[in-house]
Amino acid sequence: MVAWFWLLAAAIAEVGWVTGLNAADTPLTWAATAVCVVASFGLALLAARQMAATTVYILFVGMGACGTVAVDITAFDAPLHASTLAWLALLLGAIAGLKLIGRPSRRDSAS
Repeated sequence: MVAWFWLLAAAIAEVGWVTGLNAADTPLTWAATAVCVVASFGLALLAARQMAATTVYILFVGMGACGTVAVDITAFDAPLHASTLAWLALLLGAIAGLKLIGRPSRRDSAS
């Protein structure tokens, strides 16, 4: 269960550094962006110690992508197009499909 916390925190940090690349304009905001980069990968590694790496990676990427789109729309007034939702749905469907067809590992069944 703790691995899911690490994974969620990693995805939030992922959204943080991607957003920072778009918005950073002072040394402090660039430093915060760098901290988010290190945190996102470090937290994902913590999750991967207790979950299968493929599970961690596909969920990390999916949550990061969805979170980044959400921040772009809410904070930066990016337009929300039907095609954006369609691509996100395709991504989430692919993630679910990979999880459904994958064989459970010993790590997955232990968490």
